[in-house]
Amino acid sequence: MNSTLLAALETYELVIIVVVAAIFVGVIIAALIFKSRRRRSVDETVLESRDEVNENAHSVSVLIALAEGKPEMIEKLNRLYDKLLYLTPSAEEEVAVIDEKIGNAIGDIKIELTKTRGEEGSGKAEKYIDDINVLIAERSVHTQR
Repeated sequence: MNSTLLAALETYELVIIVVVAAIFVGVIIAALIFKSRRRRSVDETVLESRDEVNENAHSVSVLIALAEGKPEMIEKLNRLYDKLLYLTPSAEEEVAVIDEKIGNAIGDIKIELTKTRGEEGSGKAEKYIDDINVLIAERSVHTQR
């Protein structure tokens, strides 16, 4: 009975049925792939955020060694280290941008501490620490949503 039904169809009708079925299967496969990629990308984003947070905290611990002989700066860097160490990783894009800005500011502190090594002052390092504290506060707004 099925063979007579197929035999009654014209060639172009069979081609249309096969093409429509192939498109339908393709759309289903694409939707499944997109869904799995999206889930994986959120997980990967959180892992990248965690790595960035850990890297920033580790960088501050290196800065503490550079601030040798500057007790006030060491105290501020220790407080900053504690704040950075316990930041929550996030998949939010705004948080990734803020983490990058924090990393850049830490690099600026490193430059200032290197320039003022052996001197009393710390240059603009304190200003950069204040900037990082503002960025941490801004970051907490995005992670508490």
